[in-house]
Amino acid sequence: MNRPARSRHRQKKIVSMGLIAVLAIAVPIATQAAIPVIDFSNLTQNVLTAARTLDEVNNQIAQLQQGISMLENQARNLTALPFSVLSQLQSSMGQINQLMGQAQSLAYSVQQVQQQFRTLYPNYQSAGFQGNVTQASLLADANARWQASINTFQQTMDVQSQIVAAIPADQADLSSLVTASQGAVGALQAIQSSNQLLALQSRQLSATQDLIAADARAQAANAMQNAEVRSAAQAEWQRFYGNGVGYTFAPVNLFGGSAP
Repeated sequence: MNRPARSRHRQKKIVSMGLIAVLAIAVPIATQAAIPVIDFSNLTQNVLTAARTLDEVNNQIAQLQQGISMLENQARNLTALPFSVLSQLQSSMGQINQLMGQAQSLAYSVQQVQQQFRTLYPNYQSAGFQGNVTQASLLADANARWQASINTFQQTMDVQSQIVAAIPADQADLSSLVTASQGAVGALQAIQSSNQLLALQSRQLSATQDLIAADARAQAANAMQNAEVRSAAQAEWQRFYGNGVGYTFAPVNLFGGSAP
């Protein structure tokens, strides 16, 4: 190769190397200009803010759920008992009260029983009866006292029968109320079932009190009848005995004959 040719070849080689160098410098610059710059500090702050916002939303959801649960509990607590035994208790108590109000001979009123007591159980030993006692009046008084005792014992048995007849219904009510109390869905049902259990117990105690009163009344009437029998016997003996003057002998004519 001649000298001018070698010179031209060297120049082309130098130009090629220069182009390569320029491209080597320009490519990184162009690449850096195309990729955006990321601010990691700002990105971290945004992520933290989003996390806090998510926590607040979750807390609000939890509060709403708690509020719904409270409302549901309040609704259950305000749910009334689906049945009531009050009318049955009132009916049973009314029947016993009606029997107690039908007391014959001896009443339960203080004023009436005082008047009846003076009539049925007079004091034959008092000054007002001295010399005024007759056998007919003693028999009439004894019959009135006997009838009064019969009436009082009959009423006691009626009250006993009514109480015994109500036992199966009381047992059924007791079972229903205990079941309702154990299965109560809320406070109101539990309170209502407990109140009705107390009402049932009060009704039974009241019925027992009526039975005790009726039985005591019958026993008192019987005791007074026995006491009055003794008083009437004394009055009859006094009427027969008189003033205590003994028998005096007197001659008597029999069959038209002469006295001895």
